[in-house]
Amino acid sequence: MLLLADGKPVALSRLVDAVWDEVAPSTASKQIRNAVSDLRNLLVGTGVTISPVGDGYRLDRAGAALDLEDFTRQVELAERETDPVRKIDTLRSALSIWRGRALTGLTGALLLSQVVSVEELRLTVLEQCINLELELGRHASLIGELTATVAENPFRERFVAQLMIALCRSGARADALRVFDTTRRLLRDELGMDPEPRLKDLHRRILGSDLPPAATEPEATPELPRPRHTLPGEAVRLTGREREEATVLQALRHHAEGLSVAPPAIVAIDGMAGIGKTAFALHLGRRLAAAYPDGQIFVDLGAHGIGGRWAEASSVLSMLLRTSGVPAEAIPPDLEGRCTAWRTWLLGKRVLVILDDAASTSHITPLLTGAAGCLTIVTSRRRLPSLHSTCQLSLPEFTIAAGRDLFSSVVGDNRPLAETAAVDEILRHCGRLPLAIRSAAVRLRHRTSWSVSYLAARLADDASRLAELNTENTGLTAAFDMSFYWLDPEHQRLFRLLGRIDVEDIEPDQVARMAGLSVSRVDRLLEELVDFHLLKAIGQGRYRMNELVRAYSLQLT
Repeated sequence: MLLLADGKPVALSRLVDAVWDEVAPSTASKQIRNAVSDLRNLLVGTGVTISPVGDGYRLDRAGAALDLEDFTRQVELAERETDPVRKIDTLRSALSIWRGRALTGLTGALLLSQVVSVEELRLTVLEQCINLELELGRHASLIGELTATVAENPFRERFVAQLMIALCRSGARADALRVFDTTRRLLRDELGMDPEPRLKDLHRRILGSDLPPAATEPEATPELPRPRHTLPGEAVRLTGREREEATVLQALRHHAEGLSVAPPAIVAIDGMAGIGKTAFALHLGRRLAAAYPDGQIFVDLGAHGIGGRWAEASSVLSMLLRTSGVPAEAIPPDLEGRCTAWRTWLLGKRVLVILDDAASTSHITPLLTGAAGCLTIVTSRRRLPSLHSTCQLSLPEFTIAAGRDLFSSVVGDNRPLAETAAVDEILRHCGRLPLAIRSAAVRLRHRTSWSVSYLAARLADDASRLAELNTENTGLTAAFDMSFYWLDPEHQRLFRLLGRIDVEDIEPDQVARMAGLSVSRVDRLLEELVDFHLLKAIGQGRYRMNELVRAYSLQLT
């Protein structure tokens, strides 16, 4: 699990779930810590380290080789080859690194789910390599390998097609027809479906002795782009978003109801910094991955990243096309051409794309798939009302119950159960933001001598609260900074003033007097701060500031 996370932290609870597939023993956490200690001893002198991060661990390979990286690197080299013989040699060299399926001998469902995309990559590369070898007339030497491959992957019709072509070109037309009949029966008996049209067409051509020789065989086994699976691993388990998840899934079901192929769908998720937009989007991506087998792609647009410079649509499209197998020289130089190329590539595919941290609707419009059967999930810190979305969702602060569950699960001992009132006080100081709650819980977890009440008292001070909640991986102040610096000077000035208002409910006339502005102007500015999720509308002409946002605002005055 630590290696598969590729340098990212893995939560202790996730490691427990991976090791114990069903019910974990009461000593599970302790056993994991002991195992980490043993691994550290084994790795002494290698440079590889395992470090505690938050409520989990992170493995740093320190440059040590990983066979999966070697495989991927050789596949990338093969993609740049123009000579088919050299391309085949490079792909075969990459495939020789494999010694069976990934994680052979391990049976945990959670662990194996992490390598579905890796296994898919291996099989797709093998298909590509065999396509090239068939085109060069190497059909006879492929029959044994393809027979074994079809036996291992009986529902993968592209391998079946390749075996039929190899047999037919080797003079075994009857055997090729028997392979088709066996596959057709299997699909009907096991899945209640017929072979895909391309395989049935190949069967018809073999029956009619209409299969062209290898030298003129461009369409029988077309080389398909490799599915792309670039969703980051799940560092921590998502909690507290069951209702929002159900809302999205219901909207997508309604969107596709009664249609064999659903129109392109867009799910827009907005919310304030620290509310968990990216985590929720990734959770949805993993939840829906099986429905989008041609790829699940994650793109960090970085609208609120360090430096405030986000990824331009043209460069993002170039990256998407390159990672989808389009040669660099074939990528159009202009934005319009890249949009057309991207949407053309998506035609007939089922791909899920997550566009994380968008600046605006215009920022992402060129990146939208626009292809039937595809899904785009967009996250942003501001509402995107002009985006024509299938489902538009503003993530709310955690409920008290969800906050308690998250806090207790991260702390990992009985202290929260003994001081529930203090836990609720901490949730209030954290503004019920998942990121802040997790940070507070991690702080308590690593201070075993502290009580919950003591942590609550430390967080009560507005001036030092954000500093208390900042951890190695959680820069709450920096997250709020990027939201603040997006504002123009007039909004920034008003935001600073709002932090100084003592009453809980904020009204425009009160703010107007403080700011020396008209009530109508203040009303408009307040509504725009609501769209930026730096203020919450609780009624007509009434607003409220999140507790943690208010603490941040006070730091600015």
